[in-house]
Amino acid sequence: MTVGLLACLCLFSAGCSKKLKSGTAVIPNEKEDGSRSVLGRSDQWLGHLGSNRNGRADHEWGKDWLDQEPQLLWRSELGKGAAGIAVANGRVVGVGNDAGADTVYCLSADDGSEHWKLSYKCPEGKRMFEGGPAATPTIDPINRRVYVLSHQGELRCIDLRTGRLIWMVDYQKDLQGRLPQYGFAGAPLLSGGVLIVQPGGDQGSVVGLDALTGNKLWAGGRDKVSYSSPIGFSHGGREMIASFNAHGLSVLDVAGGDVVARLPWKTRYQINAATPCYYAGHLFIASGYGKGAGLISLEGNNAQLVYETRDIVCQFQSPVRSGGFIYAVSGDNSTKARLCCLRFDNGSVQWSEALGGNRGNVIIAGDKLVVLTEKGEALLCDVTPKGYVDRGRFQALGGRCWASPAIAEGKLFVRNNAGRVICYGL
Repeated sequence: MTVGLLACLCLFSAGCSKKLKSGTAVIPNEKEDGSRSVLGRSDQWLGHLGSNRNGRADHEWGKDWLDQEPQLLWRSELGKGAAGIAVANGRVVGVGNDAGADTVYCLSADDGSEHWKLSYKCPEGKRMFEGGPAATPTIDPINRRVYVLSHQGELRCIDLRTGRLIWMVDYQKDLQGRLPQYGFAGAPLLSGGVLIVQPGGDQGSVVGLDALTGNKLWAGGRDKVSYSSPIGFSHGGREMIASFNAHGLSVLDVAGGDVVARLPWKTRYQINAATPCYYAGHLFIASGYGKGAGLISLEGNNAQLVYETRDIVCQFQSPVRSGGFIYAVSGDNSTKARLCCLRFDNGSVQWSEALGGNRGNVIIAGDKLVVLTEKGEALLCDVTPKGYVDRGRFQALGGRCWASPAIAEGKLFVRNNAGRVICYGL
């Protein structure tokens, strides 16, 4: 899932934190993490969790926030929603809902001025949060297109330069998808010329579309969709997809949609909303709803659970990886948020730092972690397993914030659920 939904359902108690299955994975020393999406420039943020869907941005830090808070450059209003921001070629794309219509905005990254906007009817759909769209737009900077998904399952391909609608596919009508209880929330994924979507139907839980035409290329699996966004990665000489659905984790081949491996991961209400994290033949997954986190090893056509832990819970916020360590905001409706560092290979917690609210999001920018709390406070700290090293914090915006922050072109972009987006110069 691109962002949080369902904040009022989780009954998980912090008092039952424990290791459920112990194990240590053998992780080779790989320079590249293998994650794949659109191969954009390092100064872009092409969609959910960045250009390669791993929560990483290239940024050289001069001064930290202890010396000086970032300069506010501009602000704008998008309408209600929890979908994140995408940035490419000086253009910022966001989406929100106002008075029963979704509107896609394309703004200037420099000053927030409007290049174009496209509106279409869609119910607000509060569904236990403010409502509006929950899937972050996906930009194709090569073909200059942007893909936007409504919570009702209408997928639109839009010309990034003009805002002209190129094609539309309806998950329910065209792909025989099943609308999940809280709406569609998984951001589309680009892998080469294939656009990976998750309608969650009996005719294909995961579907590959021709990114230029919207024509269906293949369909794979029959699992009910949940609220997580798929990731793409290279493994064993093959391009693969990981889909974290209501049943658990499914791994598919990009070439034809064949299901390579499946592993059950049951939570209360069949909700898995955080995005998986791939590294060196392993997938780290995390959930709320009475579950926790775990590491899965991919060997041939088998997915094996290495360890499972309740030391962290991620209701919708996605963990990110640097080196042999995972960084995540642990928290849900009944537990206060903590920024945690844990070992990728065995899940042991190295340190944690209390945050405001119950949830939040973290990304990696250069050698720093950038955290946006649920209450809109932005934190900067070192990427290190040795302990929390504070590099400053400030109140970035007000209201409830469930969308992940974005960093591109030397700027930080944050938004709240009410629809305000703010750009800071870094």
